[in-house]
Parts: sequence; structure tokens; C-alpha cells
Amino acid sequence: MEIKRLVAIGVGLFVVVAFSLGIGLLASIEPASAQTTQNTQDQQSATPATNVCLACHNNPVVTSVFETAHGNSSIPGSQPAIRGCASCHGASTAHTGAMQAPSVVFGDGSSRFPASNVQTQNQACLTCHQTRETVHWTASVHQSADLSCASCHTVHAGHNAVLNQLNDSSICLSCHLEQRSQLNRRSHHPVTEGLMSCNDCHNPHGSDTVALLSRSTVNETCTGCHAEKRGPFLWEHQPVSEDCTTCHNPHGSTQASMLATRQPFLCQTCHAEAFHPSTLYSGTGLPPAGAQQNLLGASCTNCHLAVHGSNHPSGSRLTR
Repeated sequence: MEIKRLVAIGVGLFVVVAFSLGIGLLASIEPASAQTTQNTQDQQSATPATNVCLACHNNPVVTSVFETAHGNSSIPGSQPAIRGCASCHGASTAHTGAMQAPSVVFGDGSSRFPASNVQTQNQACLTCHQTRETVHWTASVHQSADLSCASCHTVHAGHNAVLNQLNDSSICLSCHLEQRSQLNRRSHHPVTEGLMSCNDCHNPHGSDTVALLSRSTVNETCTGCHAEKRGPFLWEHQPVSEDCTTCHNPHGSTQASMLATRQPFLCQTCHAEAFHPSTLYSGTGLPPAGAQQNLLGASCTNCHLAVHGSNHPSGSRLTR
């Protein structure tokens, strides 16, 4: 009986040990199986077409795209996950089979593979980028000028300069040379200093307003930051309520406060001699010929302090 009892205990211990080993073995196998499945999914998400491309194009200039959303195949349902390189460059069967040009060549292309026409390039981008930012792209100034998306955007770059507020103005100013000159004048918005971006006022992808403004009117764009000039005022200065650019050059000026012209000559483009001496002010009143108050210092605003508008009961002349 004692022997049978010892045998039963031994068998029981064997079963327990075997069961424990089985669980441990399964635990060790499961992660490997899961890893294998994940690797298979990664290979599938990279798509065979991408692997074919990387056989020749496996260099940092190309592979840096995998650091961006355009090359992130881990996003479920994204074009990179479904079609890989072909999602932007097209099937390109002639390229892989006979080393002819890809279906879509972006940018300026090369002597061997000329760039695709602008419409073809942009359509490849607009296939995914149909947003409220690009809804006005068709018939916009940039589209009418045959500007391709690749003219401003570098898709393969890990850090796209045009998306960096400190650098994006250099992209715009490479074409807009007049604005570059104005932004280098002594009175200007701090765009070149990186404190503002061209996109703060303009939508480069198109707008239903003049000059691709990001808001409905010039004044709405300006008062988005300069709220104290918005009003309403009891006594309004008409040019202020109509268009800020009547008096200011928003990109820069040689005059204080980005004024389009020096005072008092700016004011005299609208205001006649009424309520003042009967001759317009000119340089003849400057020192040492006999200084006139309205030609020195702040000029007209020496007296008309509230030039943007006044809420004072006695401010009809914008003097308070």
C-alpha cells in the first residue's frame, strides 16, 4: 500500500511539472508567433511594389520619406500602407520593367526622366489632400501660374521646410521678390524674424478673396491681431473701416508704422486744406526755414491722436 501511495504521489508530481512546462513553453512560443505575424503584416503593409523600388532606391534621399506621414505604412487604410510608392508615383510598370520614366515624376525631374506635367503632379497630391485648405486650389493664382505642389513642398524630406514657421517665408519669398524687399525695410511685420508666418495672413492653396487672404477681407485679416483697431467707434475714420492698406503697406515701409507715405503727405491725399491754412504742407516749412508743427514729429497725429477712430463725445476731429 505504501508503495502504491508513493507511486501515485510521483505520478501526480510528474503531471504537475509537465503541465507547468507546457504552459511555459506556450508562453515562450506565443510572443514569437505574434512577432512573426507582425513581421508578416509589416511586409504586407510595405507592399511588394515598395520593396521592388527599394532594391534600387535604398538611399537616404528616398528612404527619408518613411519618417513622414507619406511613408508611414503603419497607418491603417493609408495610401502608403495600401500601395506604397505607387500611391504617389503610379504603377510605373514601364519603369520597373524597362527603366523608363515612372508614371508620375515630381518636381523638375532630370535629363533622363523629365518631370510630369503640373496637372498630373498636382492630381496625385489632391487625391488625398482634399481639405478645406485646398478647396480653392482650382483657379487660384498659384494654380493658374502652373505651380506644382512640389514647387513648395519636399515630400521625401523628413522635415518639410514649408511646414516650419521659421523657414516657410523663405519658400514664399523665393518667388515674391517685391515682398522680400518690403520685409527688409525698417518698419515691417516680423516675418523674417520667424515671429510671423506668411500663412498667418495668406492661404497659399487658394482663397475666395483678393491676394489669397486667409479671411474674408483685408480688415478682418488685420484686426485678427490688431483687435484694438476693430471698433466700432463713435467717430470713425472712413479709410480705417474701408481698407487698412489705404494708409499702410502690410509687408513693410520706410515710414513708421508701415505707412505707405510720409505724413502729412499721406493725409493730404484725401484731406483738403479745410480747417487748416489754405496751402498744402510741403517741405518749405521744415527747419531752418521756419518749423511748422504739422510737419515735425508725428505730423498730423500730433493733434489727431485717435486716427483709427474715437469714442470720445468730443472726438469728431479724432483729436481725443
